[in-house]
Amino acid sequence: MEGKNKRRILKKGLWITGGVDAAVFALLLAVYTAVTLYLFINQCYQTSGFVSDMPDYVNKVAGIEGDYEFPYPLFFWLGRIFAVFSDAPMGTALATAFLNMLGICVSKYYMDRAAIEWNIFGSGNTGEKRALRGLSVTFMVFALFILGNLYSPKGTAFFGFDYTYRCMGIYTPNPIWNATYMAARPFAVICFFEGVRLLKLIQSEAYNGSGKGFVNEVKNFSWREAVPFAVSLFLTTITKPSYTMVVVPALAAVLLIQLVQTKGRSFSGAFALCLTMIPTGIALLYQFRGVFMGTNIKGEQTGIGFGIAKVWGYYSSNIPLSVIMGMALPALVLALNIRELKKNAYYRFAWLNWLVSAVMFLCLYEKGFRMLHANFSWGYMHGMFFVFMITLLLIIKNTVQWVKSYKIIFAMAEWALLLYHLACGAYFLLYALQGNELSGF
Repeated sequence: MEGKNKRRILKKGLWITGGVDAAVFALLLAVYTAVTLYLFINQCYQTSGFVSDMPDYVNKVAGIEGDYEFPYPLFFWLGRIFAVFSDAPMGTALATAFLNMLGICVSKYYMDRAAIEWNIFGSGNTGEKRALRGLSVTFMVFALFILGNLYSPKGTAFFGFDYTYRCMGIYTPNPIWNATYMAARPFAVICFFEGVRLLKLIQSEAYNGSGKGFVNEVKNFSWREAVPFAVSLFLTTITKPSYTMVVVPALAAVLLIQLVQTKGRSFSGAFALCLTMIPTGIALLYQFRGVFMGTNIKGEQTGIGFGIAKVWGYYSSNIPLSVIMGMALPALVLALNIRELKKNAYYRFAWLNWLVSAVMFLCLYEKGFRMLHANFSWGYMHGMFFVFMITLLLIIKNTVQWVKSYKIIFAMAEWALLLYHLACGAYFLLYALQGNELSGF
């Protein structure tokens, strides 16, 4: 009887601590969604001072032809559904807010899972550990969706360079002026985590953990395992293909490395994973046929051009400094946790995403009048987002593990830089909410 009472008390404690995290998360989600919806509504209705890409999206939802092709329909389909109960501007704003909110929920789910998988708070599932883990991840999720690149006050130079645009040239994980980037993010998050899970599955099955050599076939890789990845990759592509252009080459690179390491024995798993990308490949062929072939609405030749820093260099006179200003926190945490690259597949893949996206943005551009739109920067900002996501989890881990060591000084430095990124992002959001011209930020 006494044992049953203890178990009942334990279950009640777990429910309460889990309930506290759920309540805090729900409250913050409601506040954040309300604030961003206010911003999106003003952007969509073109309230004085609220300048963004939204008017073009509103026209697309309304069925009005514009200067731009958007061969990625999911966001616009959702906008039209919401518009049935209102109008095109409101439908677009609601679709943006909903998908942005979904991105937060998906990030919370996967970051919680990662925190448990990494035993950030040690083994066991006591009420205190569960509450601390949940609330820590909740804080980091909302920090992730607010933080921005570093910048100095307008009119002052940052290490000798003054940026006309506080974000352009430096870039940010949270470009709140671009709805299609935010719309694709929930599917991109699923794609990232499920992709890493499949890569780990293939690698673990390619190697025999007992030390008896290699297994000859992938025994447990089933299509059911690949469904979340395949669906999320396809949904990402038909919402905005920027992340697809990054993650597919990154996956290919890892699969090739695995083939070499296993002397070809991981081929069946790699082949199965590639087959799941066929729907996405078909979607990409359709999108590229319309956007990168022939001429645009102004009669200009379209396609992808190659030129080192041709676009990025237009917006930044010092690209290395821009990278540092955008990635200062991840760079510091990487320097303090370099061994995590070998141990942590998520961390390794996040940095590979960033590297692929940075090289693509540095070398490629879209021809025609859209060249200076810097459309390859969207993939770069996705790369930044995932490095920041895993970096924030590592900050929690470092804080917990170094709290009784001299290394806590390094954790404090990580937190200080995180707060700087967070303050910059929060101020940028506040600036946008006040109806200011973002291009003059």
